[in-house]
Amino acid sequence: QTKRFFTGGKYPIVSVKSSVDGYSYNVRDMPDKQDAADMMARIRLKMKKLKIHLESKFPDKPQVQQLTRNFNAEAHRLGEATPEDEFTSFSVNKGESVHFCLRQREGSNESIVNENIITFVAIHEMGHIITKTIGHGPDFWNNFAWLLQESETIGIYKKENFAAHPVSYCGMKITDEPTYDPSKDGTDMSIGTAN
Repeated sequence: QTKRFFTGGKYPIVSVKSSVDGYSYNVRDMPDKQDAADMMARIRLKMKKLKIHLESKFPDKPQVQQLTRNFNAEAHRLGEATPEDEFTSFSVNKGESVHFCLRQREGSNESIVNENIITFVAIHEMGHIITKTIGHGPDFWNNFAWLLQESETIGIYKKENFAAHPVSYCGMKITDEPTYDPSKDGTDMSIGTAN
């Protein structure tokens, strides 16, 4: 286990070598930091598997071409977000790096979030990477829904009914999951909505 301490802020970050893939991940310096690094490794491998699947099956799709240009599922590009970050999870410059909230933020509960939920969030961030616009517009929601569909197909994500069973994630609630509409794919999708 290699440690490198990052200063600046009240949530120290250390570099921890994962026992899953042998790479080091920047995670919060907490007693379960090894579990956090291993979770980051599993999420990275899922993101990599999805990217390879998309590049193989949809090489000419503009969203996939943008993913290929902007994102590499390398360990040094992924890190744990801290409570002082503006967003729970976020991507920088459409894929340069991706940061995930791995821990609940409800009072003193800072347990690591369920892997399927973090996978959902990782796919959400990949949705931002493949979408040309910034934010959560209709084109983003359709792209995100498409990625969720493909993730289910290759077995890296299990669909959840968040409308019936909302889930706590890092101090917020996930209450729905978008539905992919192929008729809105590749258009301005100005009438698309999140379902």
